[in-house]
Amino acid sequence: MKYRLACFDLDGTLLDTIGGLTSSLNAARRMNNLSPQTEDQVKTFINNGVVRFIERSLKADPGEYSEELKQKLLKDNVSYYDSHYLENTRPYNGIVEVLTRLKSEGMLLACISNKNDEPAGKLIDHFFPNLFDYVSGSVEGVERKPSSEPVERCLKALGVDNSEAIYIGDTDTDIKTAKNSQMSSVSCTWGYKVREFLMENGAERICTNPIDLYSLLR
Repeated sequence: MKYRLACFDLDGTLLDTIGGLTSSLNAARRMNNLSPQTEDQVKTFINNGVVRFIERSLKADPGEYSEELKQKLLKDNVSYYDSHYLENTRPYNGIVEVLTRLKSEGMLLACISNKNDEPAGKLIDHFFPNLFDYVSGSVEGVERKPSSEPVERCLKALGVDNSEAIYIGDTDTDIKTAKNSQMSSVSCTWGYKVREFLMENGAERICTNPIDLYSLLR
């Protein structure tokens, strides 16, 4: 095998979560007398954790918003999502088969996400039981992607050198994360960014179908 370890992003790479994220955000927005936003809008908010997600949602509204409203929307969104995180969420077609095959052939699998750590872990446990050797989400005191810190913590925990690992994600943040970690990378187009955007942001390799990922990682 070309690599000992494959590190995956979560939202837009392993799981199609846009429906659940949109439902959760709009539930929180209704609680705060704000109009709903579309899935296409919400896709543009995803990338750097839930705080930036909420900030981008509010900045898409006309007028100014207060820090108080941001904190209230953040709290309501997190609370709603924590009890509805499985709704409107599914693995991308073929991804479970690819992970299972890689795992059976001895490859280590990791998920490194900017989603809060608890829901990230719950999603992995539910949709990919016993497949991942390491899972991390956003936790206080650890820099988020595109910092290399969460990747470095993963490599250390699994005893793998960055030359033996590859990073798979669907956004420019994932491309930057791989470069900051001095790792090879694959950018996937089935997630939340299109091929042209990924190429413009320095994608090393492009994969258009989860099934094709297997041959790229072997």
